[in-house]
Amino acid sequence: MTESLFAIIPLFTLIGLGYLARRTILDSSMLPALNLFVYYFAVPALLFNAARRQSLDDLFNAPALAAFVLGIILTATVAILGSRYFFQCKTPTELVMRALNSVFANYAYMGIPLTFSLLGESAATISIILAGNLLVIGGAQLCLEALRQHSMSLQQVWASLDRSLLRSPIFLATVFGLLASGFGLTLPQVMNTTLDMLAPAAIPVALFCLGASLQFRQIQTSLGELGWLIGVKLLVHPTLTYLACYLLGMTDPAWLVASVLLTALPTGALVHVVAMRYALFEQASSQIVVFSTLISILTVSFWVNLML
Repeated sequence: MTESLFAIIPLFTLIGLGYLARRTILDSSMLPALNLFVYYFAVPALLFNAARRQSLDDLFNAPALAAFVLGIILTATVAILGSRYFFQCKTPTELVMRALNSVFANYAYMGIPLTFSLLGESAATISIILAGNLLVIGGAQLCLEALRQHSMSLQQVWASLDRSLLRSPIFLATVFGLLASGFGLTLPQVMNTTLDMLAPAAIPVALFCLGASLQFRQIQTSLGELGWLIGVKLLVHPTLTYLACYLLGMTDPAWLVASVLLTALPTGALVHVVAMRYALFEQASSQIVVFSTLISILTVSFWVNLML
């Protein structure tokens, strides 16, 4: 227990260093370049390497993935009902954004560092991150498009998936890694060396950038609703995922721990990107990302302590 808690302290320390650097020595013009390096090079290299080293059979655990999806559905339902009946939000598209804030976790900048540090490059982490991006981000954008247009053609579905997933280097790197594993592809040594040099930079630089990106702004949305959605994300989501694993008989410890820890993470910044794209719940989404990240210092420690 103590060892697992000590393992996450350096992760939050790197976030803190990024926050301090942004306010002391780091020029704000440098941050976009660091983020681009993480998003387009370091994290994809890490995920590609991890995925291609896994057996495809190890990546598919039907009970675990079903429990993960059930946890998403139950949590989104709780968030929507709470926002509708307690905070009088009745616009369908706004409710979708609130659900998205409550179920999409910061897989890239916190999930990978946390689970890889505690569990190693596990198949469970790779599979859950792939499912999370495909189902949550892709599904939310499909819902928003359908609600706005009242119906969707196949071309519109494809366009939405293209914007949300098929241009995502993190999603594509994972898929290509799985293809390399499935076909037993061997890369030239120069490519292996390049990937092996890039991948270790992902965790520290991602956490540093996460801290440097934290910005506090005046809050216009109800504090009660912000607190509600943050509580749903950090406490309700992992709890319901754990219960779903129990109900579906998912007992594999690696998958159980990865499922709970990945759903216990704060809201991912990609939610704010979706909010800006559709001009919905923008300012509130940015602050949910910030404050859920800060509060997760306590809640993630709690879940790590509980699960390990």
